[in-house]
Amino acid sequence: MKYAFLFLSLLLLCTSLHAKKMEEIIIAADFWCPFNCEPNSNQPGYMIEIAQRVFALHNIKVTYLILPWPRALILCRAGNISAVVGGYKSDAPDFVYPDVEQGMIGFSLFNLAHSEWAFQGLASLDPLLLAIISDYAYSDELNGYIKKYQADQEKIHISYGENALRKNMKLLEFGIVDVLVESESVFWYMSKQLNIQEKFSYAGNSQEALPAYIAFSPKLANAEKYAKILSAGTQRLRESGELAEILAVYGLRDWR
Repeated sequence: MKYAFLFLSLLLLCTSLHAKKMEEIIIAADFWCPFNCEPNSNQPGYMIEIAQRVFALHNIKVTYLILPWPRALILCRAGNISAVVGGYKSDAPDFVYPDVEQGMIGFSLFNLAHSEWAFQGLASLDPLLLAIISDYAYSDELNGYIKKYQADQEKIHISYGENALRKNMKLLEFGIVDVLVESESVFWYMSKQLNIQEKFSYAGNSQEALPAYIAFSPKLANAEKYAKILSAGTQRLRESGELAEILAVYGLRDWR
């Protein structure tokens, strides 16, 4: 009995030491499915699944949170969380990025299905009220337009918070705004979830797809290490075919 108790004690100690050794990274963003979806679900988003699979092999736990995008950037920059999901380098140039991107994301414009308007450059936006989300980085030209007119409530409507896209879609549905800018896959995913996809139409492309990343806090001691792990891991998933399997669940294909 004494030896059994000693063995059990040693086993519990080893288990405790193992648990203590396990690292954790906390990543966050606003809900932006299919890139990042509902936490603790079977489909948390394909970028989340990439991170989970890659870091699990290194005994690193990934905790994923939904936060408003501006708050996620602030907390990550301060080192209160480890990383943000789905950002361009222009979102936060001071963050630490993997060499291999976790996706390609572009932005398009959408209006009501009965509208005959189509995007033909910034001048075509002039008479319209454009809905955007606070602190998002869009195309360089669109960012310039937004910066110029962001105080003009007849040209730019800015939505904030975790449900900013949903708010903008409702505003577009009821004709309160004229046009909305969003990633095409995200827009159609959300509109289908709300069962209002037939009310909208694609109105043109404002930016070709650019590399998007899980980007790490500049205050994080292991940021460079995590970025390298994620780069190598994303490539490994691609070569093994696992990446294609993950993407297929969300109706997507490998961007490369």
